[in-house]
Amino acid sequence: MGIPKVSIAIPASIVVDVPGLQMKTYKIGQVGRVAAIYRVEEIYVYPDHNYGKQEGDIELVYQVLLYMETPQYLRKRLFPLSRVLKYAGALPPLNTPHHPTNSLVATLENGEFREGVVVSCGKTGSLIDVGVEKPLRTLALINEGTRGTFRVKKEGEKVSLDPSERSKPTDYWGYRVHKLREQLGTFLKRRGFDLQILTSRSGSPMGDLIEELVPRLQSSGRILLSFGSPKEGLKQILSREGLGLSIADYVLNTVPGQGTSSVRTEEAIHASLATINLLAHWGRIGRAEDS
Repeated sequence: MGIPKVSIAIPASIVVDVPGLQMKTYKIGQVGRVAAIYRVEEIYVYPDHNYGKQEGDIELVYQVLLYMETPQYLRKRLFPLSRVLKYAGALPPLNTPHHPTNSLVATLENGEFREGVVVSCGKTGSLIDVGVEKPLRTLALINEGTRGTFRVKKEGEKVSLDPSERSKPTDYWGYRVHKLREQLGTFLKRRGFDLQILTSRSGSPMGDLIEELVPRLQSSGRILLSFGSPKEGLKQILSREGLGLSIADYVLNTVPGQGTSSVRTEEAIHASLATINLLAHWGRIGRAEDS
């Protein structure tokens, strides 16, 4: 099996420990950047308290992460001015393959994938903004304002687009963001992943389980890592649903021997994804070079 697709679940209260919209935006930006570095497929934002009281925080985390993931050339079309994104201009760039820097039709390559937004639709097709000096045509009829993935088709001087699926590009094509109305335990009980991992200071050190984890990680198609909040660990969060940590396949301490009294959620995300990424690739590079 190939490299597993990794998703993360983060609490709405991930920004509760920092003051002001600017600092909250910065913190969410760290999460988005790290998620892209380690090729995270999906980010789930879950309510760790009453949904109604956290709806604003969920929307903030969702909008900032979604804005980051969107190619720069599409942001003005997809995001109207709003207070939530007041400091979005200071977010770090993702620099992922679906954020290309070439902005001329002449520089497009046949077969290249681009993210685009439909700017108009008529009887003969649709015009798509894919970040070059003019919209390009596709024969498909797609509703105006729709974002999608398109493949460049060059025939001599003629350049057009074919609609594609987001899963078609072989390069990393960014993460998707989901807002959950249900609590984490309810989400985990769906068992929509091949392997579910909870991160906790009271969990087993990852080093003690390497021999067991490596084959589990490498044989899993979809993996979910869940994280607690700055104020509460997953044990406390799940206990409000009458659940324990045993709901997942593993409870791991991804920062054993920490030198600080606490590890911030964004720091735990970085450490966890780095370790999971290493174990998921364990032995693969050497085997590829020998073949």
